Amino acid sequence: MSNVTTHKQHLNVRATQLEMNPQGSVGGNNPLAEDFTGKLQEAQSQIEQLQQQQAEVERQKVELEEINAAKDDFLQGQVELHEKLSTAVTSMDREIFATRQELDELEQARICFAEHLEKINQLNPDGWNNESLRQDLTRAISVLDLAEDEYEQALTHFSGGRSASVFGATSSKPKRSGANSSNSEFVSTLCNGFAFNLPIILLGVVALIIYYVG
Repeated sequence: MSNVTTHKQHLNVRATQLEMNPQGSVGGNNPLAEDFTGKLQEAQSQIEQLQQQQAEVERQKVELEEINAAKDDFLQGQVELHEKLSTAVTSMDREIFATRQELDELEQARICFAEHLEKINQLNPDGWNNESLRQDLTRAISVLDLAEDEYEQALTHFSGGRSASVFGATSSKPKRSGANSSNSEFVSTLCNGFAFNLPIILLGVVALIIYYVG
């Protein structure tokens, strides 16, 4: 009798357990376990997304640093190249100005030398008369002296410039632009020298003629 009662009690306990877990404990699905598993998977998925976002942020950070570094290099190169080109342009402007001025002076000297050369070529001692030989010789010497004087002036003026080789001299260094003011009167002196001295020469010749004739 006691054994039957005990067996019934076991059955009731088993039934109660079955009511609490209708699908049974063996091989069944626990809702609490399923909910925990789902939340765990969701958390892992969020972690993976956060890791991907962090990796993307790091990639963008590296890319931005590279862009900023390239920008800094560009700005530095821009400033350096601007300074180089600006200095070069200024130096070239000065050089062009000095070269043009020297070429202009050289052209004026060539014109004066050509005039002297023409006058020297006209001197022909063989055609001078004995009566006026002294006067002709004095005039010819004056012409040569004037040409020689202006040649020496030109030689001195161009000796420190690019055109020194024209006179058989070597240029030690290019003429500085600062020397332009001190040599600014050279061209006018060179071109006007003959005009200024010509009346003196003529007066001297006339005086000699009057002296010898008288």
